[in-house]
Amino acid sequence: MLKHVGDKWQVLDSTGKKVLGTHDTKNDAIKQLSAIEISKKERNESKIKGFGTFIQESVKLTLQYHDVLNPKLWDDNVLKDDVRQKLIEIGNTWVDWAGIPPNAAKDFILVGGNANYNYTPYSDVDLHILIDPVEIKNCPEFFDDYMKDKKQLWSLTHDITIHDHDVEIYAQNMNDDFAQNQGVYSLTQNEWLSEPRKLEVNLDNPQIKQKVEEYINKIDGLISSNAEEESFNKLKKKFRDMRASGIKQAGEFSIENLVFKELRNLGYLDKMSSYIKSRQDERLSIK
Repeated sequence: MLKHVGDKWQVLDSTGKKVLGTHDTKNDAIKQLSAIEISKKERNESKIKGFGTFIQESVKLTLQYHDVLNPKLWDDNVLKDDVRQKLIEIGNTWVDWAGIPPNAAKDFILVGGNANYNYTPYSDVDLHILIDPVEIKNCPEFFDDYMKDKKQLWSLTHDITIHDHDVEIYAQNMNDDFAQNQGVYSLTQNEWLSEPRKLEVNLDNPQIKQKVEEYINKIDGLISSNAEEESFNKLKKKFRDMRASGIKQAGEFSIENLVFKELRNLGYLDKMSSYIKSRQDERLSIK
């Protein structure tokens, strides 16, 4: 169950007495609660038909591919005007908040699952702000690190959704290439910069299920053994490198990227982050 305490959201056990996690946003708390429920179901069903069979069904719960774009956001292939205007407002608010010169923000674009055919109920609305780093006069060599820090701080202090999808903001160097075969929609021009393509996608690839099972077991095993933070930091880096390599070599639907998305959808990436934070808090506290 969930409980709102002050400006935090707590995940409680079925008795309502034991706190299983504390989060800054309701959505993060729901993700942990969903992961807990999935874990419970996993344990129960694995007794009956085996863990491997259940993992196969688990993957099908989240990874999806559709014939049309998300109808909550799109009318055919045209972004709904209220959605477009709101995203532009969010983008301008972020630019002002981050202290970026207005002339440095060249465009607001929509990318990711909700600009393509692989959206799910878990997919973010990925709003990217195309920045000309030349226009950033102060320390342009630190552009990437500065923007990542701003993104993280914004995420910790805001919980913005559009039709139940979280809005994730990222400042992107305007000189970076777009991913191949992926939809990129310009909000300011109200047109596609790169139209999404319908692809032959195999979401039932046994390698995906095998890797998901492997990493779920690894994460749960590390947590149950009270592993050090460094073990999780290494695992998180491995996931980032694995995903980047997969996208570079085979695109959005590489096995590596699909495994990453499934672990994220099941709440296991958040589970790792929560564990790291709890270990840090414990290490830095005096009891």
